[in-house]
Amino acid sequence: MTAPRRRSLGRWLGFWIGASTGLSLLVFTATAALVLYLDELRDAAEIDDDDGEPGEEDDDGIEAVEFPTETLLTQVMVAFAIAAPIGLVLAIAGARWLTHRATSRIDAVIAAASRMSAEDLRERLPVTGAGDELDALASALNALFARIDGGIAAQRQFAADASHELRSPLTVLSSTLEVARRRPRSPGEWEGLADQTLDEVRRMSGLVEALLQLARASGAVKRARVELMARLDGPVQRWTEAAGRAEVKLVFAGPEELVAQVDADALEIAIGNLVSNAIAYSPPGGTVTLRMQAEAEALVVTVDDQGPGIPAAERERIFAPFVRATAPTADRTPGRAGLGLGLAITRRIVEGHAGTLAVGEAPGGGARFTIRLTTSRDPGFTVS
Repeated sequence: MTAPRRRSLGRWLGFWIGASTGLSLLVFTATAALVLYLDELRDAAEIDDDDGEPGEEDDDGIEAVEFPTETLLTQVMVAFAIAAPIGLVLAIAGARWLTHRATSRIDAVIAAASRMSAEDLRERLPVTGAGDELDALASALNALFARIDGGIAAQRQFAADASHELRSPLTVLSSTLEVARRRPRSPGEWEGLADQTLDEVRRMSGLVEALLQLARASGAVKRARVELMARLDGPVQRWTEAAGRAEVKLVFAGPEELVAQVDADALEIAIGNLVSNAIAYSPPGGTVTLRMQAEAEALVVTVDDQGPGIPAAERERIFAPFVRATAPTADRTPGRAGLGLGLAITRRIVEGHAGTLAVGEAPGGGARFTIRLTTSRDPGFTVS
């Protein structure tokens, strides 16, 4: 099927500018002729009243002159006939020249956009450097395409990583069951195999739940005014029990009351991920410190551990999905090794609150994670 021929903007503008110019000249000519005609009628009427009929002598012996209306109209039409083609040609030529400068750049933008596809967004719209509206539009669209390209690349990487993470426990399950069926086994052996498969199923369940949390963290947060210290009483008790099982001490510090307008459920998940990581990477007998504090127009949450810390070169990379830091303490207790999604979930939750999440060195050694939610970035957020 043949694509419909695109109407040229230059031709369209040239046609209408030429038409409007011709109409303007015609109206001007008609108006000038009408004014001259009325003026001559008025003068002729005055002559008739004072001097009699044309061709006759008046009382002073002066012959009346015949009214030259047709001659004046003829002269006006001749002037119009000369000026109209010149005006039309100049108007159309100027319109074509002006529109060609714009339409040629628009055609280049259309050609570049036509070469783009969902599989390849590396093409960018041309920017001439003129600094006009078309350059501003092309620059804004290029920035949009770059964000889309980055999002698609991240989505593909995420899908590949998720597939890899899910494939590992599925492979273990499949091989375990295949080996189990090769010969008769005692009830005790079947119980051991069932425990192995159950561990892998739990791992997959935890991974799926983490993926769901990661997807939810990308959505809009639902803020409500909440007293955070009271809200975290229950979670802190659970985190304290988990720390005790890992032979780590959890210290919770903060003001007696701290009211903020946040998504309390999401923020609990974010803080819980940081506390869990701190527990996993702290040595036996170490201390994890969770501190809540209100600064000027900001809520600050810090989590310190006494683990090996995070090298400066790795401090940004660890927030990507499925990236894990390595430390012997993380694997010393069953179930403590993470999936590499906790920090990614936490960062998305914090960014959903228009806040920042950073990692540095703790004063006593180890890593310090800092969440900062400020009212200056988000008018919907308050701390008191």
